[in-house]
Amino acid sequence: MDIRNYKDSIRTLAYIILLTAVNYFIPFLSMAVMILWPVPIVYLVQKKESNAVIMVIVIAALINGFLFGTVMGLMTVIGFGLVGFVIGNVIKEGLSPLKTLITAVITVIISQALIFYVSSGMLNLNYQTLLQQAVESLSSEFDQQSVEQLVTAQMSLIRMIFPALLAVSATVTGILNYYVSAWYLRRRGLNIELYKAVSSWYFPRWIVSILIVISLLLTSNPIFLNINIFMFFLAFLQGFSVLMYYLSTKGNSFLLKSFLIFLIFIFPPVPIILILLGMLDMWFNFRKQTNQPG
Repeated sequence: MDIRNYKDSIRTLAYIILLTAVNYFIPFLSMAVMILWPVPIVYLVQKKESNAVIMVIVIAALINGFLFGTVMGLMTVIGFGLVGFVIGNVIKEGLSPLKTLITAVITVIISQALIFYVSSGMLNLNYQTLLQQAVESLSSEFDQQSVEQLVTAQMSLIRMIFPALLAVSATVTGILNYYVSAWYLRRRGLNIELYKAVSSWYFPRWIVSILIVISLLLTSNPIFLNINIFMFFLAFLQGFSVLMYYLSTKGNSFLLKSFLIFLIFIFPPVPIILILLGMLDMWFNFRKQTNQPG
């Protein structure tokens, strides 16, 4: 047996275990790990047959399950393992960059939904238990009845808008998974065509605008409330792309872009401004893009 034939598989396995350990022992790096986790598998798919890749994922799941717990083993299979396997195969099949990006986002949505519902069952989590724990932790400092009413309202709202929250989270994660994976493959010498830069993104103005208006009128309906949240998120993405476009025209300062992205997370008015900017750009085409749909 020539160990060199298994070099890529062993390296991928080592990367997966290392990233899992970082996620487990350094929780504040979890978001970075979520972005990087599928990348070794995406690369392995380009080098090996599907059976060999599946075997690596299964072995990684067994090791992660043994070292870090059952949930982490589960995430290896239906989490980043599934995402990396699908993205890798879509790239390998030569689908267009846009179709690859959309597939990545859809796969992450399915993956995150599976992880949530399966892990909830495994950990025996339920709405009433979480509610009672939250009330008990806060009732010592505040009036118990008021706390219970507040927590109940908040939990009910979260349950109502959970599909939109899941879609937003998965969309961001899927986009980053795609771009980082494609970037890594290009660094490794593979001729991978990237989808357009974020600064050139746009969404169909009629579809987004009509759905925003309709969902605003029907926000009492949970379905339209979730649609409303996701459409505003798309408007935010377009506003963000406009911001990146004008920053690129003024130079390519990584520090400036990083600082503005940081502001988005800590300064609430910034996302609202970007949503408005995105909606205006849909109709007035500030970037003068000739291929932006009417």
